[in-house]
Amino acid sequence: MSAASSALLEIDNVYASYGGIKALKGVSFSVREGEIACVLGANGAGKSTLLKCIMCAEKITAGRISFCGMPLTRRPHPAVRGIALVPEGRQVFTHLTVYDNLLAGAYCRRDKAGIKNDIEKVFALFPRLKERINQYGGHLSGGEQQMLALSRAIMSRPRLLLLDEPSLGLAPIIVDQIFDIIREINAEGTAVLLVEQNARKALSICVHAVVLASGIVEAQGTGSSLLADDTLLSAYLGG
Repeated sequence: MSAASSALLEIDNVYASYGGIKALKGVSFSVREGEIACVLGANGAGKSTLLKCIMCAEKITAGRISFCGMPLTRRPHPAVRGIALVPEGRQVFTHLTVYDNLLAGAYCRRDKAGIKNDIEKVFALFPRLKERINQYGGHLSGGEQQMLALSRAIMSRPRLLLLDEPSLGLAPIIVDQIFDIIREINAEGTAVLLVEQNARKALSICVHAVVLASGIVEAQGTGSSLLADDTLLSAYLGG
């Protein structure tokens, strides 16, 4: 999908620390309206910290993060500003049914007809969830929980969807399905920022990619250009 000319999310020279560790050291890049971007790197590179900073769950120590031209601070919560996060490890509500998990994703909305329609769209994307509509989130398989976590985020109708390691721990056939759905969501106009250890898979679908190493941007460019850089893949992304 072609990206719009203006940046939707801007990360400008961002620093962040926790527990005395400098997790981000001057990170800068942008995500444009309607594109898929990805952040890659090994464990400890600062990827998840970056997402937490975008969601205001971690405080930045320097720099600026803005969404739609407005700075993201602790208030108002970014969830009401068009950003939704699918966290690492799914984190579905285990004691709620599939249906109630989806309603939780739409908690800021008041359009009952629209919510009903979006639930049907989710079930069209993931028929397995419709089959398990009354099952508790904790009784689902790992792949089903990932489907539910993604669907719950969709229910907020975000302009920007953040995905933290969506392929982690899943069978290859489920990974392929999740990435196909990411493409479908993006094709409908939602921008995606994907944090992923499966570098080749992520680079194959993204427009723009950033490689982090120890909190520093080591490389960035188009997904296709980074995918063709065997030296980069070997040095920072596990080959």
